[in-house]
Amino acid sequence: MTALLSIALFEAKQRFRLLSTWVYFLMFLALALLCVAAAGGALKNATIGFGGRVLINAPMPVMLTTSILGCLGVIVVAAMMGRAVQQDFEYDMHHFFFAAPIRKHQYMLGRFAGAWLVLAVVFASIPLGLALGTWLPGIDPTRLGAFRLEAYLLPYLLSLLPNLFIFGAIFYVLAALTRRMLPVYVSSVVMLIGYIVAPTLARDLDYKTLAALIDPFGTAAALRLTEYWPIAERNARLVLPEGVYLLNRVIWCSFSLVVLMLGYWRFHFVGTQDGGNAAARSDADMPLRITSTATRTTEAPDFQARSLALLLARMTWLNLRETTKNVYFFVIVLAGVLTMYAGALDMGSIWGTNTYPLTYVVLEMVSKTFTPFLLVVTTFYAGELVWREREHRMALLLDALPVPSWLPMLSKLAALVGLQALLLLVVMLCGMSIQVFQGYFHLEPGLYAKALFTIELPYYVLVAVLAIAMQVLIGHKYMAYFAMIVYYVATIVLAGFGLEHPLLLYGVTPEIRYSDMNGFGHFLLRERWYQLYWSGAALVLAVLTLAFWPRGANEEWHTRRRLARHALTLPVLATFGAGVLLFLGTGAVLFYNLNIANRFETAYRQAADRADYEKRYKRVAALAQPRIADVKLTVDIEPAQRRLVVKGRYLLENRTAQPIGTVYVTQEPHGALRPVRFGVPARVTLDDAPLGFHAYALATPLAPGARLAMEFELVYEPKGIFGLGQDTPVVANGTFFNNRVLPHIGYQRDSELTDPRDRRRHGLPAQERQLPRDDAKGLANNLLGSDADWVTFDAVIGTAADQTAIAPGTLVKEWTAQGRRYFHYRMDKPILNFYSFQSARYAVRHDWWQDVGIELYYHPGHEVNLDRITRGVRDALDYYSRNFGPYQHKVLRVVEFPAYERFAQSYPNTVPFSESMGFIAKVDEKNPKDIDYPYYVTAHEVAHQWWGHQLVGGDTRGATVLSETLAEYSALMVMKKTFGPERMRRFLRYDLDMYLRGRAMENGKELPLADNENQRYIHYRKGSLAMYQLQDIVGEERINALLRRLLQQHAYRGSPYPSVSVLVDGLRAAVPAGQAYLVDDLFDSIVLYDNRALSATFRKRLDGRYDVSVTVQASKLHADGLGAEKEVPMADLVDIGADDKDGRPLLRERRRIANGTTTFKMVVTGRPARAGIDPDNKLIDRKPDDNMTAVAVPP
Repeated sequence: MTALLSIALFEAKQRFRLLSTWVYFLMFLALALLCVAAAGGALKNATIGFGGRVLINAPMPVMLTTSILGCLGVIVVAAMMGRAVQQDFEYDMHHFFFAAPIRKHQYMLGRFAGAWLVLAVVFASIPLGLALGTWLPGIDPTRLGAFRLEAYLLPYLLSLLPNLFIFGAIFYVLAALTRRMLPVYVSSVVMLIGYIVAPTLARDLDYKTLAALIDPFGTAAALRLTEYWPIAERNARLVLPEGVYLLNRVIWCSFSLVVLMLGYWRFHFVGTQDGGNAAARSDADMPLRITSTATRTTEAPDFQARSLALLLARMTWLNLRETTKNVYFFVIVLAGVLTMYAGALDMGSIWGTNTYPLTYVVLEMVSKTFTPFLLVVTTFYAGELVWREREHRMALLLDALPVPSWLPMLSKLAALVGLQALLLLVVMLCGMSIQVFQGYFHLEPGLYAKALFTIELPYYVLVAVLAIAMQVLIGHKYMAYFAMIVYYVATIVLAGFGLEHPLLLYGVTPEIRYSDMNGFGHFLLRERWYQLYWSGAALVLAVLTLAFWPRGANEEWHTRRRLARHALTLPVLATFGAGVLLFLGTGAVLFYNLNIANRFETAYRQAADRADYEKRYKRVAALAQPRIADVKLTVDIEPAQRRLVVKGRYLLENRTAQPIGTVYVTQEPHGALRPVRFGVPARVTLDDAPLGFHAYALATPLAPGARLAMEFELVYEPKGIFGLGQDTPVVANGTFFNNRVLPHIGYQRDSELTDPRDRRRHGLPAQERQLPRDDAKGLANNLLGSDADWVTFDAVIGTAADQTAIAPGTLVKEWTAQGRRYFHYRMDKPILNFYSFQSARYAVRHDWWQDVGIELYYHPGHEVNLDRITRGVRDALDYYSRNFGPYQHKVLRVVEFPAYERFAQSYPNTVPFSESMGFIAKVDEKNPKDIDYPYYVTAHEVAHQWWGHQLVGGDTRGATVLSETLAEYSALMVMKKTFGPERMRRFLRYDLDMYLRGRAMENGKELPLADNENQRYIHYRKGSLAMYQLQDIVGEERINALLRRLLQQHAYRGSPYPSVSVLVDGLRAAVPAGQAYLVDDLFDSIVLYDNRALSATFRKRLDGRYDVSVTVQASKLHADGLGAEKEVPMADLVDIGADDKDGRPLLRERRRIANGTTTFKMVVTGRPARAGIDPDNKLIDRKPDDNMTAVAVPP
């Protein structure tokens, strides 16, 4: 033990003397401090957070931050643990140790313990930095709770120290057995598989637990344990080793212990090893081999200038061959391939249903999945290539050869780029194989080649130049590795700290987006310019690398700097100058387009503009303004130029009791608003173009009840040169925009900042709460805006000759003039001031439901789900018309738009629908787990033609229940009618999952459903669960009858608009007394359940049926806005039931259940496999996974 301890202390002391150890310590300390500063508001541009109301020093955020930062340190663990034993072999010191009077276990465990101790100290900087960061100046005190030492100790003890043991054991054993560092780094890449795949699997409800277990870092397990914790628990509850988190730690620690034991057993505590590999051969054999080789040499190498190109090619091939022929490279490739195939299992998933493997979908998945591997390979092999000759003690010999320094440098860089190209070819082949394996044969090798080799490869080449430069300029292999990790982290996080300008962060270019409809569009040209810009920077960096390229034994920095001056020959300086000119020239063009011709804005600047808008003009919000009564538009869409010109005429009406002398107009700032003309003389009294606010004083005030015409012209177009300016609402194929780009009357409250942190950061008080549900002031305006009620609408749209333009309304006329197509649409009924415009090269499918025309405008090639969408429209129109009232228009259109966004949205008689939302969904009707979401989304959006476009609520709390919640309910009823109640279970489970996660990330306070303030997780997810439960217990017919009466009473009603009270009061009257608690629980309170099945047994009866006994525990909880809970008495109607082995329901019985433990008896037909309480997740249960338990045969 004494010898073991001495070796451990010796190893620790040696490590503590190294500068790199303390550099690592300070780097992690700085990262931790930055995280706290960002989350706490000390950095004005930062956006890091765990939910607006979660304290930054609470146990849960500290645990997750510690775990994530610890993941970044895997390369440090690899370097320290691997070098602890490998360095003895590299420097031939192992003979000394193996001959010393120490035993094998003392050497092995001593080295391991010493390195682990050093790592424990280095990584202690993370919790230390997180704790110290709370005292940084500028931290928002409202984001801090009381200091709790255990909140920092537990993450260190449960996350960091176990991870150091897990990864340390694996890396240490690999270094000991192979006596090389490369396998150690390869294994660190392989260990990323679990970390990368886990989030993908976690999107599927069935694989959440598996995802938590396969992540060796434990981050996914910690997230799984805490994902449903409400704000109160996240702020107070310690993350303890329990449940799936404990299981993860036990599994991986046990695995690493087994690895360590096997490594100890396989390690040979001798100076040499028998075997045929080169590493095991004795030095005595080497001279014979060298002599034998030398005797066969008949030609002297040719180092003349004429042969340098051939020599470069041969050296490149040699470096590439030596890099790829070893088994470790294939291990990395295999790990990446397996990760890509794992990602394909959940590709493009929505509600657990995948999309078809279109080429661009597969490309997006494989590229994102393989990127970490490619970056790691680039980093590691840059070090291997630069240091290979030195580590094999051949450097002095090769450096003495009469060849220029650029030859070895370029050969290594070219080999690294060749390696990247080879890996991208693997990505391409894997992508195609995924498509074939999934039965999709429309392969597009041209798109693969363009995306991978002309867009992604140039970025990786830039990284390769940087990686080699770091190795050469830093002159320390492992510090250069760490520097590259810092660069990778910087590219991810610096945007969150305000460094968003695309000309500042090496290699980073603005996002380039692809869709089937528009291809790469105008984004590709912009990408080429940025590639040229960064290529200039890379050329400069390559010249610096060449100047400092190491030759000989000169390792001191001052010597290398002196030699670098001699390396700056005229050709080298010319190359350097060319790089500078390319960098500055393209940079000047890009800067002009970004900052001069256009106004580049960081996220912070955009938020500051919104804050300024509120600070300056909130004062006019209460002033009377006219309302838009009629809209006539001429819209010219020029797809090739990405230009939009709108000429409009609003008819304004004074619906107040006082004259209006000044009209205020808000305009989206990126549009150029030409002088506005009114029906009476007016002068401009305010023209704030940057904030988009204008004021016009009327020569004659607009009298109450009077009307006034307002004419305007609006232009959106790319500014600058080469089309590199800001985006406009127009794209080449697939334009989609709504009336938000048009002028609005008065101050617009929806332009205000809503996040409490942003408001404090910009000096704003807390935002005014939405008005109470029955407030008269709020009910004077509808939910969609304050500048109009119901309007008449007429629009003429012009577009390219090969495109179709679409707007709400009935198509009155279509014609062609001057090489352009024009379409005239007119609405047959008044609509809300909410409409959209689209233009693309569409194919059209026509259908009918009764006398309503159904039109589907889609991109050719996207026909696969047209039948589902058409059936969704027909079934929805049929159900809603029979149960709620007639559809109000003559036609209903579903119109596809590019995959730049993933949503569908309902406008009057028109439903824009993203190509990635449903047109390419791959629904397997034979798979009971697949949700036909193209059908569901269609039914939901069609429901808005009733809920939102006939009945619209006032601008008060709970108004979204009348639109979104009722649309959700309507779609659920259509789905239940089509697919049956059994298929609803999985959909409701997703709704429950999204509601529970949403309340955990609340920025303000969770409110009851009927008082929600446009909180999506409430009015969509909780609303869906609430209405489904209500109809399940009270009856679908009774609910539908109430909704029909609401429409009859309130459809097309103007000011005052109805509030959610009309629904809640109606439900109170309609629900029988025995179920009256449902209305209070579901609409006016925050109620959750903690139900679980404790045990279940069955016994077969003589008649072939089965007696089932199930014991359940039930608890009903009331929660406040932060999630603090208290148990309340329970006497609720709850389902109990049993399923067979395939998950099919055998029985559902509704019982009135009280708090506590209860045993129920059931008789079922069919052998039961699982039984429990609330088997279909109709209730809002905090832990839905334990509602069912396996049914056992009693002893």
